[in-house]
Amino acid sequence: MSSRRERVRQAAIEEIKSIAWKIINEQGITEVTVHAIAKQMGMTPPAFYSYFKSREALMKSLVLDAYESFQSALESARDSLPEEKMAKQILAIYIAYREWAITHPALFGLFAGREVPGFNPPEEDIVKKSDTMVAIFFEVYQKASKAGLLTTPDKRPPLPESYRTQISKLKQQLKIEIAEEVINSMIHIAFLVHGIISMEISGRYQHMLNDFSQLYVYQVSNELKKIGLDPD
Repeated sequence: MSSRRERVRQAAIEEIKSIAWKIINEQGITEVTVHAIAKQMGMTPPAFYSYFKSREALMKSLVLDAYESFQSALESARDSLPEEKMAKQILAIYIAYREWAITHPALFGLFAGREVPGFNPPEEDIVKKSDTMVAIFFEVYQKASKAGLLTTPDKRPPLPESYRTQISKLKQQLKIEIAEEVINSMIHIAFLVHGIISMEISGRYQHMLNDFSQLYVYQVSNELKKIGLDPD
């Protein structure tokens, strides 16, 4: 059981992070400063450093929190359907990806495209957490491959040799056995998914598209069908 002092300290840390998220949502990442947080906390800037050794340490904590929340959403979607319904399970993970992102745009922005000061390049534990997110997708595709559900896309030009080499290294890194052409399709879907979500969150295309949900499901489902996964 934690001591009262430890509980008070943890409560202060959570309040600091809550204030940081509020600033990010309302003003942007660059406005998250030690002075701004200390002012709202009613403490001096030096007191802040007794909880986080630097602004970068706080930002790192926020990024890891974002990954934890995202991982939980993806795993819940994966576990909501049995493996016998593999295509629907994979689509559910992609749908959870979008729903989490549009519900938590600030968190999504922290690790999915927005530059985070102090993390260029990101630290090793953040890279590992990112790899864990990627692994969730590759694990379900690997199971689909072992079940004989994946097919090589037709009528596509050969992959450039340098790109094929990169995919081969990725296979070794993740210890997966999936055809390189299928992995190329998976990468294509990842770019498609990220692009649609980013367009939706930006709000710049609302005058052209007012129902991103149907567009998203249609596009992802169509790409999954090309590799033998029919969620319909």
